[in-house]
Amino acid sequence: MVEPVALPGEIDKALQLRRMKRIPLLLLCLMALIFALTLHSPASWAAWLHAFAEAGMVGALADWFAVVALFRHPLGLPIPHTAIIPNRKNDIGESMSRFVADHFLEPEVVRKKLQSTNLAAFVVSWLKSDKGRRSVEDLSTAVLRWALNALHEKRVRRFLSRLSSKQLADISLAPLLGNTLEWLVRGQRHQQILTQVLRYTIVLVHDNRDAIRARVQKESPWWLPGFVDDRILKTMLERIEHQLFEMALDQDHQLRDQFNQWVQKLAHELKNNPEHRRLGDDLKQQLLDNDELQDYLYGLWRELANNIEADIEKPESVIRQHVGQWLDNVAGELDNDKDMQAWVNAWLVNAITLVVGRNSAQIASLISDTVKSWDGMDTSRRVELAIGRDLQFIRINGTLVGGLVGLLIHAVKLYI
Repeated sequence: MVEPVALPGEIDKALQLRRMKRIPLLLLCLMALIFALTLHSPASWAAWLHAFAEAGMVGALADWFAVVALFRHPLGLPIPHTAIIPNRKNDIGESMSRFVADHFLEPEVVRKKLQSTNLAAFVVSWLKSDKGRRSVEDLSTAVLRWALNALHEKRVRRFLSRLSSKQLADISLAPLLGNTLEWLVRGQRHQQILTQVLRYTIVLVHDNRDAIRARVQKESPWWLPGFVDDRILKTMLERIEHQLFEMALDQDHQLRDQFNQWVQKLAHELKNNPEHRRLGDDLKQQLLDNDELQDYLYGLWRELANNIEADIEKPESVIRQHVGQWLDNVAGELDNDKDMQAWVNAWLVNAITLVVGRNSAQIASLISDTVKSWDGMDTSRRVELAIGRDLQFIRINGTLVGGLVGLLIHAVKLYI
């Protein structure tokens, strides 16, 4: 048996219950005292008190027995149908789980309750509050910290390495590159990439003219005059820059068309040529088997992870600031967009209802399984701490109502 985890405040509840039990006990003692004092009294009023006390004692003892029998054997005697909770806790757990499933986890019940609440507005209000924002920021950094710590574990890294290697081994590199090139061509993205490369090359050539001139002069024959080198180099660089400018500005340039045909041809070859497929697979295997590359990549990852860990530990964490800014943007946009709120509400209602409907049996069984795992007497003690104070009012009422019934019976005996 698994003992329930200690709950906060149980000591206070136990003290309150102990104090509360004294009240019905004192009433019982009071009834017994009145009963004894009026037992042989000849006064007429004493008979009324005697009847009240007698019936009050009976009610007090009966209700004491009933309340105690829920949790244990009265006076330690194994009387049948006592210690009900310890002996029938499994049945009680099953009944509780069925009750919760039938009345709280029914999909339509959940749907009606959710539809009566503006969940999106609640989310917006919560995200705008300091508590909500801090909660999401703390959760985000906690999840990130947990993920980084997990990836630092050797066994996790080895597992992910084996898994990724198997996945990559099943991928043919050449067709993948061919499909990627075709995707770039369909959206003319390859031309956009070429334009950026041309612009960078123009800047690179212009900014490195002196270095190019020095290299040309170094490689030129000794007998060639320097001014000839300069003239040739100047003309060559101007033509190159002019050609690059034309290609960068003219989307219909002839060389761009040739580039387009070359990319399409390369994509086709990568997808269909067995030789390209073999070369791609060889290159992929070389990369997978290259320990130096693996160590280098892990070094880069380790440096990045260390920087992230250092940042999230700072009070002025950049990551936390970005998360907070993103939350502000989401809350602000959602607060001003009623159509989006309606969509969010509908989506949440359907999602929660679907999850609850599919898992209601498992959620309900959690109650019964948990109760079954508890020790019977400890379960009884927990239940008594939870409702025992209210049950003492049953004993108090039983004493007083019993006394009143005793008065009624005495009156019937006298006047009827």
